[in-house]
Amino acid sequence: MPTYTLAIADGVLFACLPDEGDLASAITEATAMSYGAGLALDIVRGTVLTDAAAPGDKIVWRESSDSELLDEDGRRFRFAVHRRAEPQRRAA
Repeated sequence: MPTYTLAIADGVLFACLPDEGDLASAITEATAMSYGAGLALDIVRGTVLTDAAAPGDKIVWRESSDSELLDEDGRRFRFAVHRRAEPQRRAA
């Protein structure tokens, strides 16, 4: 399952891209159009995009009327979460 990095400031989602994506370029593009230099962003890595948060998920971002949460293929999701790892089953 791919994971994504979010750049957030003042309740605004500035970037959502795969963890291996070019974060610096995405931030530069987003902040140049919106706020300009000097913006303090919270960077959150390793999120999973989903339409339904599962028990144990920590919701990092929730889609709102002001922001669309899109994956690299342009698919829309409702939540970005940190998902707790499933416990590994041991072979008998």
